[in-house]
Amino acid sequence: MLPLEAVEIGKLAKQLGLGPGHVCLNIGSSTRTFREVTQPYIQAEILAPLERDGCRVVNCDLKEDDGVDEVGNLLDEDFQKKLGRYNADLVLCSNLLEHLSDPAAFARACGAILKPGGYCLISVPRSFPYHPDPLDTMFRPAPQDIVALMPGYEVIAAQEFSAGTYWDEIGASPFPAKTLARQIARSLTPFYRPRQWWPQFHKMMWLLRPYRVSLVLLRKPGGSEPR
Repeated sequence: MLPLEAVEIGKLAKQLGLGPGHVCLNIGSSTRTFREVTQPYIQAEILAPLERDGCRVVNCDLKEDDGVDEVGNLLDEDFQKKLGRYNADLVLCSNLLEHLSDPAAFARACGAILKPGGYCLISVPRSFPYHPDPLDTMFRPAPQDIVALMPGYEVIAAQEFSAGTYWDEIGASPFPAKTLARQIARSLTPFYRPRQWWPQFHKMMWLLRPYRVSLVLLRKPGGSEPR
């Protein structure tokens, strides 16, 4: 996730007014270290504000690790049933669909674990380098493409925005000049570990070209607004 992306997601989540008794399922949460140290803006801009308001955040991921509350594959029906028992008011799915061979099935699964009247908040890169984790299908949808994955849902927000450049990332690193020099050198050696070279080279295409993010907030039919 990008810092500006976290800010925009946090704004949308905040406007839902989720307080005590409400639940947010954070799908593909990764570890506590990732959320609080590697990308601390995830915790600062999204999760901590929800928790301060009294909303319960349940972190879900494929791998068991510190800070993961529920471990499983969302495409597994038994795991869907387990998460469905949380009666979630909000499902957060950020930067996952581009790593899946069937994003439509995953979007449907996000809806399946959400209570009627609840919200699904999805972000996906619109313009971003190739980043396998372990694969990147290069799915780079516009907001309306994400909306189309969940027909029948009410569109609360659908936006596309710029979220910095690779140059900004380099500038935020502890040693920008060294980072840039290393990146340029690696870009000039395509025959050394070519599988690792391509993602690094691809980043250079966004050195000054803005990253862009597609972000949608959808409301599931039925029920009442979780306020």
